[in-house]
Amino acid sequence: MEPFELLQNIARRSKLYAADLPAQSESDAFWRGVGFMLAGRRFVAPMDHVSEILTVPRYTQVPGVKYWVGGVANLRGRLLPLIELAGFFGETSQGTSRSKRVLVIALGDRLDGLIVDGVLGMQHFSSQDYRSGLGSVPENLAPFVDGCYEKDGERWPVFDFYKLVESEDFLDIAV
Repeated sequence: MEPFELLQNIARRSKLYAADLPAQSESDAFWRGVGFMLAGRRFVAPMDHVSEILTVPRYTQVPGVKYWVGGVANLRGRLLPLIELAGFFGETSQGTSRSKRVLVIALGDRLDGLIVDGVLGMQHFSSQDYRSGLGSVPENLAPFVDGCYEKDGERWPVFDFYKLVESEDFLDIAV
């Protein structure tokens, strides 16, 4: 038998006895976000809204601003306004100085540092677990929440930071 015929014979027998590939199922689409705590409540924000997560840096207080404005910090040569997010909403922070983190929101050329009670890391949710309702979100937070995800019996409201940093109340920091 010629070498080429031998290869053809092997190929034919391989196809004859080959097992079929498993049926390809549609993969479930996943949504990722940054989990964080705010006033004792768990939230998640879209990954593309948070450009950086920091421990609370040293900052300088600014006179003549509302009580929820912590001050400004130097972030690699750029001024980063720091906002106590719980205070902005008239809530009490449940975080300790050790657990608090700053979520840096970059929108256009503007940076905002939002101080939250803690960060719960990256969270993954099946897109099938999305619910359009708000659940038990307080009324003052509702305008900035776009539905929620359910995971392990817990609801994770989706916080829209872009809506927050563009709102008139957020931009009005002067006393």
